[in-house]
Amino acid sequence: MQIKINGQTISLAAPEPFLSILRREKIYFPLYCGGRGTCGKCRIRITEGSLPITTEDRQFFSEDELKAGYRLGCRAVITASCAINFEEIQREDGFYGLKPDKDSRMPDKVSLSIAVDIGSTTLVMALVHTDSGKIVTEYRGLNHQRSYGTDVMARIKAAVEDGQEQAMQALIRQNLAEGIVSLLKSADAPIEQIVIAGNTTMLHLLRGYDCRGLSAWPFQPVNLDFEELSTAELLGESPLVENCLLKQTKVTLLAGISAFVGADITAGLWGCGIAGNEKPRLFLDLGTNAEMAVGNKEGMLVSSAAAGPAFEGGQLSCGTGSIPGAVRDVRIQYGLVRYETIGRKPPVGICGSGLVSAISEMRKSRMMDNTGRLSPRYASGGLEIIPGKIVITQADIREYQKARAAIRAGLEILVENAGYRMEEIEALELAGGFGSQPDIAKAAGAGLIPEELAERVHILGNAVIAGLCMYIQCPDQEGIRRMIQHTREISLANQPKFAKTFLEFSCF
Repeated sequence: MQIKINGQTISLAAPEPFLSILRREKIYFPLYCGGRGTCGKCRIRITEGSLPITTEDRQFFSEDELKAGYRLGCRAVITASCAINFEEIQREDGFYGLKPDKDSRMPDKVSLSIAVDIGSTTLVMALVHTDSGKIVTEYRGLNHQRSYGTDVMARIKAAVEDGQEQAMQALIRQNLAEGIVSLLKSADAPIEQIVIAGNTTMLHLLRGYDCRGLSAWPFQPVNLDFEELSTAELLGESPLVENCLLKQTKVTLLAGISAFVGADITAGLWGCGIAGNEKPRLFLDLGTNAEMAVGNKEGMLVSSAAAGPAFEGGQLSCGTGSIPGAVRDVRIQYGLVRYETIGRKPPVGICGSGLVSAISEMRKSRMMDNTGRLSPRYASGGLEIIPGKIVITQADIREYQKARAAIRAGLEILVENAGYRMEEIEALELAGGFGSQPDIAKAAGAGLIPEELAERVHILGNAVIAGLCMYIQCPDQEGIRRMIQHTREISLANQPKFAKTFLEFSCF
């Protein structure tokens, strides 16, 4: 039998799950809930032929939608010839590309390095002047491992239970190779080194390590220390290894702190200078897993909170990542909704900064009460940002409340365990993938950050790349190891006050 996926014809010898077809054909399809059929975001449509209706399909689609051919891609099994369309391939195009740094002109004689931030969703790479740490150009693409799940626990499950660790290693190697090829177009000198950071799971998958130690208590990683390897070991069987600009290139993987506070946070902490500061500061990296730290040169306390994918567009009815066309800011005045998209492109969804902005405006306009419940006017249909296209529903607000509660409870408990009061914190260093630079006043208005720190927030942007650039300029491995040795992790799940504090911050 034959099927068509977005116009591409594929032959099948026997019935097969839709996801396995996509993976084999290298058609990338994000799984926000890890393929469990619980988020409803992997919408596909049958335009020819038929596809069995699953129990999960009936939970997310009306009878009219089912008749129109809508199904959940993650639960679909192809049993007969059909044609299937979905939109995600086109929407992903906005993630890719080079971003030149206008202030960093290439000197006549220069040594170059590459800094790599492997995120769960995105891959950010920078071509860097080794001596100055200044960025020549950046590359941004997707981590296609997200076709096995958008969060680290889904990836760990895919590796441990489904035996997909080699497939995921191949994907990230391919993504890295593509990024390096793009950066080499801007390089007219040999690449001296490649320096990589990512969360512990991402680095385990990159190296092909056994992830079973990350899947259950006591969460024992295979390795957390620095690693030095060759380009061939990094990329495997890649033509790039033969490239003359990479023949002498060494690769360094930055050290991590724990199973869930990885090398990406090491880079962020190193880059923003908390470890050398006199007064205590807070560090918060917002993402699916929100990592946080508090301390100064005397030592730090770190933790992580399971915020969920709301800040990266996951689990939202109209959510999307930080791509051109994502709604990044919302303003509500006299009941009228105005919005701004990334790149001022036609709207395709709402990203994290847009969600935070909208929540703040909805609170100010009294469209919801202190429990987050929408007023009767919006209770059934939600707030339409763009009528018929982008809406914020009651379920979206609940997703935000869960994420906010986890983060705020984590911050409060972390500061308290470190022996500080929030008023003593000199600054909040804010990093992570909001999707766009957040409006701090609105982040405070939405209850995401403590109001007493709203005027002391430093927006770091990509703190991982900044920290890697600092390391490239001055590769102080012993200094980083000392910082890690003076860092202690606490588990929020084991804190008696966490559940109570979480409930307190669930309300506005």
